Amino acid sequence: MTTAPEHYDVAIIGSGFSGIGVAIELRRQGIDNFVILERADAIGGTWRDNVYPGCAVDVPSVLYSYSFAPNPNWTRLYATQPELRGYTEAVVDRFDLRGHVRLRSAVTDADFDEAAHLWTVRLADGREVRARAVVMGYFSLHAEAVPDIPGRTDFAGPQMHSSKWDTTFEPAGKRIAVIGSGASAVQIVPALARTSARVLSFQRSAAWVLPRGDRPIPPAVRKLLRRVPPVRLAARALVFTFLEALHLAEFHPRLVSVYERICLAALKRQVPDPETRRKLTPDYRFGCKRPMVSDEYYAAFARPTVDLVTEKIIEITENGVRTADGVHHEVDAIVWATGFHIQDSIARFPDFRTPATSTRRKFARDGFTAYRGIAFAGLPNLFAVTGPNTALPHTSQFLAIEPTTRLIARTISHMRAHHITRYTPDAAAEREWVSRARTLLSSRVWSVGGCTNYFTTPDGTNTLTFPGGTWTLRRDRGQLRLEDWRLGDAV
Repeated sequence: MTTAPEHYDVAIIGSGFSGIGVAIELRRQGIDNFVILERADAIGGTWRDNVYPGCAVDVPSVLYSYSFAPNPNWTRLYATQPELRGYTEAVVDRFDLRGHVRLRSAVTDADFDEAAHLWTVRLADGREVRARAVVMGYFSLHAEAVPDIPGRTDFAGPQMHSSKWDTTFEPAGKRIAVIGSGASAVQIVPALARTSARVLSFQRSAAWVLPRGDRPIPPAVRKLLRRVPPVRLAARALVFTFLEALHLAEFHPRLVSVYERICLAALKRQVPDPETRRKLTPDYRFGCKRPMVSDEYYAAFARPTVDLVTEKIIEITENGVRTADGVHHEVDAIVWATGFHIQDSIARFPDFRTPATSTRRKFARDGFTAYRGIAFAGLPNLFAVTGPNTALPHTSQFLAIEPTTRLIARTISHMRAHHITRYTPDAAAEREWVSRARTLLSSRVWSVGGCTNYFTTPDGTNTLTFPGGTWTLRRDRGQLRLEDWRLGDAV
């Protein structure tokens, strides 16, 4: 028996911080007829999925929250995964959103009805949801990337991607290969090194790693933050200012050199072996890849049980990893800290179709582009929170998510108030915004810093980063710019 589709004003896909933020802002606009479609069996997004050892936020906790829902109870300067997931749950309860969430509701695709001006969103279990507007509250960090190395399926021991951690796996006493040297590896390697018999870190490219100065927040300080909001605001402002200085380093070579010296000083202090230090020294400018933060990563390589391997992996065997120098490294388990499909993630997104085009056809023709990163010419009533050119790599993503969700909710509210049932950005306005963004970004460190990174395509086009700092993004998100939109007839 076919179940009749449910009808909503807005369908939000994903229950991470982006999706939750949209729901809160819709409520503030007086819109309550919305649904949050979550593919998993629990809410939470990134901080639900990532449970690997050492998992924590990489910006200070005081800035890692909605400004309107601060958490004065973080127990560390850099909150760990359980606290971050707990914060997600607390926000959902505080804003009474659980009744809007539909778990185990993975979206497969959607079609726009040009007569009714409604989206029909199809779910993996055959259900359908009809909605005037759809908001994509997800991004590429849900499609894990594992390189197709010969023999990968022949390995006899456990192997897992960092985002699919097997919580039954016991690392104590085992020899473990950690393949990759990005954000998750920087946390996983020192965590495993505490109990494993041996950790082999396979590095393709060295990372710039800033010391983070993590430590517990004393109960007295947490009490002060709870009871004296100006102190909490001052702490947040201080961290914000420090992280904005990282943005300045994106286009000021002298600042880049300052941060490089800080990283190299930490490396020299923590790693006594000159050859290991050489291998851990990047051959590109600071900021070209997103900088890492850790107090333990460099120090882990001073342990006799941690080895750094920089030779190319050519084969996975039944019981180990073989590198290009002919060495066979026997291991009991493999951890793939190899990141996610980002530049090539488009085909993994649900396809949103109109009679004239679709997201996949549009991206195949134009590349990963959007009007102001939030909407798509030719695809009516479809919005994205963390779309193309919206990332702020230097700071807390809440500083991008919060003003963007507010802009999207205001746009949908404007549609409702003026009985607009079909709303799409003008193609010329989209092209102009994308062209300006790409021009500004072409001279920034991500494009000219001498590295390959997930911000840019193979031809050097930056499709992910916002073309400015936090204040620029806030100003942009404060304007509806009604002249850039095309209206359809009301039905």
